[in-house]
Amino acid sequence: MVDPKPKSKKRSRSKKQKPPPKGFTLFLDHNLDYPELVEKLDRAGIRYKRQKEFFSGSTDDQVLLRKVGQKNWILITFDKKQRTRLLEKKLIEQFKIREFVFTSSEIGDPGDLLIKANRQMRLICKKHCGPFVASIAKSGKVYFREETQN
Repeated sequence: MVDPKPKSKKRSRSKKQKPPPKGFTLFLDHNLDYPELVEKLDRAGIRYKRQKEFFSGSTDDQVLLRKVGQKNWILITFDKKQRTRLLEKKLIEQFKIREFVFTSSEIGDPGDLLIKANRQMRLICKKHCGPFVASIAKSGKVYFREETQN
């Protein structure tokens, strides 16, 4: 008896883990650059760069923003005032920085929050090339705010 529908010899791709999209590399500010967090990002398959790979200790925001913008990385930080300081605001606009800021000092584990917010962050970065500063709440929800020149 002949099978009416021939079976495909091609293997299903649904079980393969997809690599992260190009252009989605997180840059961890010095206050987020610690082993437990990067271990969680590694396990989740999230691509990142650590500040200590490029700078020693705390670095001037002007130098940091320039580097992040030139490399098209996504800045992750606790510094909520960067978007309001005149010089940093100009650099965010000039280098089309995509920045995500934790808005609460009582967020729990930032690694868990980044994993939880990862999908929303990717969608925002896919739709908006920058500049923008979005916030990550302690619930893991991401709030988008597009930066505009005044």
